[in-house]
Amino acid sequence: MKRRHILFATALSLLIATSAWSAGDQSPEGCLRRESRIAELQLKLRMGYSARQGRVFRQKMATLLAARRLAGDRGRCR
Repeated sequence: MKRRHILFATALSLLIATSAWSAGDQSPEGCLRRESRIAELQLKLRMGYSARQGRVFRQKMATLLAARRLAGDRGRCR
């Protein structure tokens, strides 16, 4: 169990680091792509899902929202 937590924490940190690295994309296409992925995840979160899927969805949503905050868009694509 401890190994699983360590692997999960490592994967999460790498995922956040790579999303932060790629969030430097300030292009309108990148913004629209990010916003469409957020909308798609919000739709999936309103539908039924298992506990595991819910954790994955919330993790993806957190990384997308962090990328949005880093880009400074606040949901408004130019």
